[in-house]
Amino acid sequence: MKKLKHIGIWGGIFLYLAITLSFVGEKRGNTICSQINVHIVDSTVDEILTREEVNDYIHDLDMKVLGHPVKNINIQYLEKTLTENPVVKNTEVYFTSDGDLNIKINQRNPIIRIANRKGQNYFIDKEGAIVPSKGRYTSHVLIANGNIKESFEPAKTNRINCSQNKNENNNSGILCNLLEMAKFINKDPFWMSQIEQIYVNEKDEYEIIPRVGAHVIKFGPFENYREKFRNLKAFYRKGLNNVGWNQYLYINLKYDNQIICTKR
Repeated sequence: MKKLKHIGIWGGIFLYLAITLSFVGEKRGNTICSQINVHIVDSTVDEILTREEVNDYIHDLDMKVLGHPVKNINIQYLEKTLTENPVVKNTEVYFTSDGDLNIKINQRNPIIRIANRKGQNYFIDKEGAIVPSKGRYTSHVLIANGNIKESFEPAKTNRINCSQNKNENNNSGILCNLLEMAKFINKDPFWMSQIEQIYVNEKDEYEIIPRVGAHVIKFGPFENYREKFRNLKAFYRKGLNNVGWNQYLYINLKYDNQIICTKR
């Protein structure tokens, strides 16, 4: 009898909770959505996507949101479609207890801008995702141009694949090399402030245009790029600081453990 009594008590509790939760859920489901709050992470650093664009996108989906019960709004679908935007990394969509629709978006942050041989422009983030170039968005990132040829159409590709043959100087191999160099440069405050552009010449070798100094750095092939940057930094600090940053026309790093300078 005692055992049956305990079972009856717990059964009553569970039934009460089920009815209460059902009532709360129904009441919440009937709550009217009165506001959309959009938060874009890191938008103060690089504004690739704006709140206005997100609101316009929701409107274009023809989703009935404002003024409608939250139970009729498919937030999973909204989250999925927002994340399909190539400038979006991930999205979180949820309702508050008051019925506000909160949208949190992590946008992609490009680290290099590509201007290929066809005259097309686009960005790449550190994960290799391709971010379309928009007229309004002009992020101050490293620029790479020249003899850049892809084996794909940038406007129809989500990301570059650097898992294989990333050191081959053709097609996506060059893009992977440029991306790896961009990652390296972005991790170093000195190079971030010093390097403005990487140019790929007709021999598929790399030339670097600095922000400071009236010279061109003939970087050569991609191989041993870290060592080349290390040698160049030592030369900047011990050499150019003494003789002046505008003394040379070219600084050549193509040869192992050598820096050959051509005076103006």
